Amino acid sequence: MIDVQVWIVNTLLRARAVGEMMRTPWGWPIAESVHFIGLCLLAGAIFLFDLRLIGVARRIPLGALHKLVPWGLFGYALTVVTGMLFLMTEPDQYIFNPAFHLKLLFMGAAGVNASAFYVTSYRLATAPGAPADAPRSAKLIAVASLCLWMGVIVAGRLLTFYRPGFCESRPPAWLATCLPGDPR
Repeated sequence: MIDVQVWIVNTLLRARAVGEMMRTPWGWPIAESVHFIGLCLLAGAIFLFDLRLIGVARRIPLGALHKLVPWGLFGYALTVVTGMLFLMTEPDQYIFNPAFHLKLLFMGAAGVNASAFYVTSYRLATAPGAPADAPRSAKLIAVASLCLWMGVIVAGRLLTFYRPGFCESRPPAWLATCLPGDPR
């Protein structure tokens, strides 16, 4: 797996134009700002919908709140695009970062969780004449969604606190959380 990590870093480093743009005085700050705007749209829409599924604000129809989901998806797209800019600029600081590994894990699990909602509970929860109280399966999925997206946010914040250094000895055999190679 370490060979794959090294290959990813080397491949991303070839996108020199992105790195040059991001290292301008306004490149990284603008990308960070757009990233946080996307995060606000994503979390705002998804958290409101999940809280409603759990039972908060039962007077608001689920179908009405579900109309916010496209805004959340737009926010997700913004965070993915800007996140790729960060990754392409400093790939070794992400690919070998345990907080980044956790962030990707939480994002993947959140995607599977959202798919589970649409496969199992969406029609039951939003059908015309559906009770104000969402089905139990939808509530469990909503709780998982809230936890997973909070995990994404926390792991994202931890990225700056867990910068990988050079490995003191041989990196682990499966997934490196330090920079392989000689620091000189």
